[in-house]
Amino acid sequence: MSDQPSAHSQALFKAGLAAEAKHNYLEALSNYTASLEAGASQLQTWLKIGHLFLRTMKYQQAAETMEFVLGMDPSSIEAIYGLAIAYFYLGRHEEACAFIDHAAEMQPDNATYALDRANIHSIAKPDPASKRQLYAEWGQRFADSLGKLAQPFDYDRAPDRTLRIGYVSGDMRDHAVAYFMEPVLAHHDAAQVDVFVYSTSPHQDAVTDKLKKLVPHWHDVSKLSDQALHTLIRQHKIDILVDLSGHTQGHRLFTFARRAAPVQVTWLGYVGGTLGMQEMDYRLTDWSMDPAGSEQFYVEKLFRLNCMASYIPPANAPLEPLPPMLQGNPPTLASLNSSRKLTDEALLVWKRILEARPEVQLLIHVQEQSAEDAVNTIEPRLVRLEMPLDRIIISPMVPMDEFMTRGQIVDIALDSFPVSGGTTTLHSLWMGLPVIAMDATDAVAASSAAILKGLGLQEWVASSEDDYVSKVLNLLDAPEQLTAYRARARQLMQHSTLMDYAGRCHDLETAYRQLWLNYLLGKPKFLGVHTPYTEDLQQLRSAYEERQGQTI
Repeated sequence: MSDQPSAHSQALFKAGLAAEAKHNYLEALSNYTASLEAGASQLQTWLKIGHLFLRTMKYQQAAETMEFVLGMDPSSIEAIYGLAIAYFYLGRHEEACAFIDHAAEMQPDNATYALDRANIHSIAKPDPASKRQLYAEWGQRFADSLGKLAQPFDYDRAPDRTLRIGYVSGDMRDHAVAYFMEPVLAHHDAAQVDVFVYSTSPHQDAVTDKLKKLVPHWHDVSKLSDQALHTLIRQHKIDILVDLSGHTQGHRLFTFARRAAPVQVTWLGYVGGTLGMQEMDYRLTDWSMDPAGSEQFYVEKLFRLNCMASYIPPANAPLEPLPPMLQGNPPTLASLNSSRKLTDEALLVWKRILEARPEVQLLIHVQEQSAEDAVNTIEPRLVRLEMPLDRIIISPMVPMDEFMTRGQIVDIALDSFPVSGGTTTLHSLWMGLPVIAMDATDAVAASSAAILKGLGLQEWVASSEDDYVSKVLNLLDAPEQLTAYRARARQLMQHSTLMDYAGRCHDLETAYRQLWLNYLLGKPKFLGVHTPYTEDLQQLRSAYEERQGQTI
């Protein structure tokens, strides 16, 4: 009997490929499985099934499938890489690091493997010095050489003219970045900046439509290559190009690597650390996210705003005035961050809280789409750590409208560590939930603590694991404090710098002006919005007018 796949099995396999290309994953899985029964190539088909499980966030099934493939072929690079990703999302960080290291060693010229190696290590072992080294290595190998081919700019060098600002993002849709960007786009001063948006995602929704109305120049560039996007941006003569994705899906960092604009900045989309690229000039941040001395951990220069971002809450977000525990419900704690941020370190601290309060239950919100997938991903970790499963509720991802009602069933939110929340922390506070967070100095670990300190809620920032446990227990014993916070939560946030949209946008435009002056001066003289720059602006203006006069 021939070992070659039959025509029928090949047809089923091709049908699976076609369905997968159309994102019909259930149909693709059905065809791949049927092709196996019909005699298709075992290794290749099982790899396709494993990748399907990864794409649909069925991480336990993905791990089991990739382990099976590796049993057939211990040298399968795709299976080794797939296991690294699956183990990472299953919280098996040590194994994930080992497998991604192996994949990167086997294919040292694979930019995806090298980048995911940096991403996985930066979360599994969040050491800022090591993180900088890993991302800088990626930049040196895959990005920095592209900048050597860049042509010079011949733009108008007037220091006080209207600046052409370009925002590049894959998240101009129902996404956290959009919540931060909406007030910025709505408050930009047309006399100061002419705004261009380069949307890199093919996915559009009602949020996209809303944002489009705020922007004079909107470009869907999802079908353009990095080089074609670079050419378009050059044609538009963008002065300052702002990356809003970092090392996340939809990024166009290789466009930046080609030097598309005189000044290139990264902001908002990636707080995990440096991007590692020489052609990314600045990172917009603030003193809370990146305290003095953080410069050593970045390839980019740090430019500090008064506050890194604005916050606009979801439209449908009812506020429950009474905590559930005062309405006859069991006291409920919640982890609302993406479960990829959950470390055993944090889970064990939460276990201590549950052991100290047998009446308390814990809601864990994860990124999987179905309840079954959510349980399959997180429950094995909880069993391994001997956590009380009978008091833990596992929730899959839910629509934003439903997510913003969590305050009706939760009393206190628990921030993950050492990788903290960001947008989720703001949403939780807006729901009226206290958020207990661990203090830190590294940006990826300090986000929630920085938010709390900025709002004057530093009493919820813990200095140690013992302090974290103590703060949660103290709040559980003082439900009147929970009620009091709910009563003032929204007014507190509305009166904060986070929701002073006009002020934050003015700071941003000031930053852009100073970055433009840095470019004209040929040195990074201005690295914060508080630095006086009027005298330099006047001197540059005088020099510009003199040059103009000489050319007439």
